[in-house]
Amino acid sequence: MKFDRHKDPAACAAKESTRYAVQGIAVVEKGDATFLAATDGRSLSMVRAYPEDGDDMPSILGQGRVYPPAAFAAARRACKRKADAALTLNGSACVQADGSTTEFARVDGAFPDVLGIVPKGKAVQTLRVNAELLARLQKAMGANGVAIEIHELDGTGQVDPTFPLTIRPLYMEGPGTDDGSFGILMPIRGD
Repeated sequence: MKFDRHKDPAACAAKESTRYAVQGIAVVEKGDATFLAATDGRSLSMVRAYPEDGDDMPSILGQGRVYPPAAFAAARRACKRKADAALTLNGSACVQADGSTTEFARVDGAFPDVLGIVPKGKAVQTLRVNAELLARLQKAMGANGVAIEIHELDGTGQVDPTFPLTIRPLYMEGPGTDDGSFGILMPIRGD
């Protein structure tokens, strides 16, 4: 299974041991495209993948065969050492590099129907922000999340990239408190 080794398919996988079925990464097909899907129930990542000979075929075997995050971490590490390292997903996850193979058992359990929550219609508006800067603002305010306030739309009803966004901290799990702190972030131009 080939995927961009700069991407981390396991980043959104659940960390809680009680959620074993979503502690892994599932192979999912959407139309003609194959993705490595991971979710913690609040976020979902769909990393584009390209099956090779010997890899699972969800259209034949069924969607959502789940593989452990450790297999993807091993594949990413192996590719840093040797560009032709390979990851095969077929009943188990096999990482092949430097003449050796490391095998990881498939995760038992039913992965949720993640395609059921993927929006089907065209987006009505797009907000482009630098995620690193947004995360820095969240950290500066000691927040667990943020609310993004949009102040101006352009003539087509899209976010106007020449007007700043107000970033309001959200304190859902403490320890920060709402004391009126806020941040400002410029959106990214889309052209």
